[in-house]
Amino acid sequence: MRFSNRFEEVETALRKREGVAQAAVVSRENRPGERRLVAYVVPEVPEADVTKHVEKWRAIYDEMYGDTAPDATGIGDDFTGWNSSYTREPIPLPEMRQWRASTVERVRGLEARRVLEIGVGSGLLLGPLALEAEVYWGTDFSEPVIERLAAQVGMDPRLKDKVTLRCQPADVADGLPAEYFDTVLLNSVVQYFPDAAYLSGVLDVALQRLAPGGRIVIGDVRNHGTLRKFLTAVHHAQRPDDEPSAVRAAVARAMLGETELALDPGFFTEWADAHRDIVAVDVRLKPGSDGNELTRHRYEVVLHKRSSRPTHLADVPTATWGSDVHQVSGLEAELARHGGRLRLTRIPNARLVSEAAECGVPATAEEAPLDPHALETWGEEHGCAVLCTWSAEAPGWFEAVIVPADGTHCYGGVYRPMDTRARPLANVPAASRRASRLPAVLRRELAAELPGGLVPDDIVVIARMPLTARGEVDRAALPEPERAGGGEGSPHTRNPRTAGSST
Repeated sequence: MRFSNRFEEVETALRKREGVAQAAVVSRENRPGERRLVAYVVPEVPEADVTKHVEKWRAIYDEMYGDTAPDATGIGDDFTGWNSSYTREPIPLPEMRQWRASTVERVRGLEARRVLEIGVGSGLLLGPLALEAEVYWGTDFSEPVIERLAAQVGMDPRLKDKVTLRCQPADVADGLPAEYFDTVLLNSVVQYFPDAAYLSGVLDVALQRLAPGGRIVIGDVRNHGTLRKFLTAVHHAQRPDDEPSAVRAAVARAMLGETELALDPGFFTEWADAHRDIVAVDVRLKPGSDGNELTRHRYEVVLHKRSSRPTHLADVPTATWGSDVHQVSGLEAELARHGGRLRLTRIPNARLVSEAAECGVPATAEEAPLDPHALETWGEEHGCAVLCTWSAEAPGWFEAVIVPADGTHCYGGVYRPMDTRARPLANVPAASRRASRLPAVLRRELAAELPGGLVPDDIVVIARMPLTARGEVDRAALPEPERAGGGEGSPHTRNPRTAGSST
């Protein structure tokens, strides 16, 4: 039958279903002569689900800190709950301290004096940073967290007169002075947000509280582009003997049921493009020499507000790793050839290659991978600043912008986004429970309404519809069923009447 004549009927049936925000249907040819009807749906996220998601995380932190007494000597050094996803054991304390130290160093370099930290938690950043600040405000949605931290701050005469703590959700601006702070911090907190729209609202609150020339620092952001790689590594670590088919199925379920927010770096450039007050976006890989999930799959972002004077790096001359430069020893000559400023592109990320090797997955990189930390160390030895960021071309690559180490801390254009309309920029944690059930529910309901030939062979849940420049659904950009969502793969259901069929 000619599927193209009936797409609208199927899409209409899907759109009127509860839990479906958008739908699109295409015909795909699996093999010559065999066409399959594939439906793509974007789940609806009711406000009640957003509220439930926030309340779930609040309850977790209320319970975690509700019965713990404040420690007079431990402010800023409580790493409770920081467990490895691979082993479920606490991440070694030296690794956590290095993680914290790199964040503190970054903020110090920005010369933060009037600080607002949204999601202050146990005070991991407040401890070392508040001593140097003029004022330090912290908010958190958990009352036990704020009460415990307030008691600790009250024990330190150096802090009690400069620190203000408030219990309120991240998207609430009540009581926070407008255009007052030079730095707003959201460190290791956005992963607990229900969706990207909620984060956008929080960033709006932060921007309104930021003085001209200030910046928003978002730390420890989980990378949506490597989410499937991460979940695969976690599964291998916990069930190393599973067959490949079992791993794929388990990871597909994990992708759909992921309860923490993961974001493509392009989300931040897209958000900035919609806010004229933002004059520069600086996206970088997490620094550090430890091989853990924090350095492999997370990154940090700085959004600079108007009146800042950023150094823009989008147009720095480029050289391709493996083509123009084959080894680190050749960097100095290449750098000199381009006047001391260079963007090195398509670098295989050794952090991810090593993780794949730990899972028994052979390396596929054609050129030798590089460790971002090793490249940064090379820069320090040669009087250069090496700014490592993700590559928009492939999640397994990174780019390194090499510039003179002249003390500049305000950069823009470190990360170069590609067109973000054709790919999802985030998952939707608040919809994870509904989304995991949605394909089966839709199949059952469609089977009762449509002729058998119009029930889709595959139903795929995606985070958002890819769009053309005219704002229409870009059907050519809809991913293959086995590669939907997460940038690298997603769960879907298949019609039992055709799954595995050879005809």
